[in-house]
Amino acid sequence: MPTAMGTSQMGMAGYAQYAGQYPGYGTTYGYDAYGRPYGSSMGEAAGYPAAPPPPPPMAAPGAPMAVGGAPYMQGPMTEEQRLADERDKARRRLEDETRLRNEDLLRKAEAERAVATVRNAISNLQNGQSDSLDSLLKTLENVAQRDLPKCGEKQVDELKRDMAKAIAEASKRRDTIRELKAMVRSGEEHIKATAELVRQNLALQKEKDREDMNDQLENAGLEAEGMSDRYQSFMEERAKAHEELQSCTKGPALVDLRLIIARIRKLSSDLTQTASNAASVVREGKEKLVRREVALAQTQRMKELFDQFDADKDGCLSQLEVIEYSQGEFDFTPPESCMERLWRNLVPAGKAGISFDCFLQMKLTIGTARVVEKERQTTQGSA
Repeated sequence: MPTAMGTSQMGMAGYAQYAGQYPGYGTTYGYDAYGRPYGSSMGEAAGYPAAPPPPPPMAAPGAPMAVGGAPYMQGPMTEEQRLADERDKARRRLEDETRLRNEDLLRKAEAERAVATVRNAISNLQNGQSDSLDSLLKTLENVAQRDLPKCGEKQVDELKRDMAKAIAEASKRRDTIRELKAMVRSGEEHIKATAELVRQNLALQKEKDREDMNDQLENAGLEAEGMSDRYQSFMEERAKAHEELQSCTKGPALVDLRLIIARIRKLSSDLTQTASNAASVVREGKEKLVRREVALAQTQRMKELFDQFDADKDGCLSQLEVIEYSQGEFDFTPPESCMERLWRNLVPAGKAGISFDCFLQMKLTIGTARVVEKERQTTQGSA
């Protein structure tokens, strides 16, 4: 009857017997530690093919032969065979336990790697900067789809909660930063456009063009002031929400968020300064226009006065016309020395008299001469 080891009940004695009766049997197929030949039931030894079944033993003269395939050796297992069988069973149990333990360790290691991979993707999303949030979110979704089935049930629930929280915070941070960046872009563009208007305004030569530019610059300054007020109100309203968002943000993402908030606050101040600069340029431009209008009005009055005393309409005042002007305007007849000074300084060679371009200087010279004459008369009277 075959045993658990695949041997027959004849045991080692039978194998030894056949090895003696058939020279080369043992050397061809080899024996194990118990004297059994290697075969398919024991596993092939290195270099030995599977052993064929041993031939039946030679019967003693006159002994009956085995009939109908009945066992040719009978009897219980020896103690040595029983111990060998138990050792073999123990070895197999140990191998099975080792295999199961190794498989369990591999499953645990794979689960730990999967958990670490998912948590790393969650951390990257929490720490990611605004311009990479979309790609990090896609990466987390792919990692979760691939590695969550490898994690334990308890770990899966915890990871799903952490993922949902990280995704919600990242989405909120992304929307906030996009809103703030849009405000920064709008404010900076307006500051740049207003600065260009200021430059163009200062470079204009024609007063009419400057007047039109003043209107544009004034509107730009008012818009900058309005944007500054809106930005300040926005930051005050969102201050608590921004603080909460910063409290749950880490790493580079926190730096990114703080920088954009600081830029908004500085931008509000820059817009206020831009509005002030624009208002200053507009004010100066308006003052120049007023002064120009006053000067034009004065020039027009002087021109009318000049034409009034230019009796011959030749565009010049002769000495007689100058004296008439002085008497009519100042009730003063300029002395001969004053007239000589006027003609020496204001009348070029070949000219008939004082032109309108020198009319103001003539007026100042006559006025000075009148004051000098009045002081002289006062001094003589007191003497």
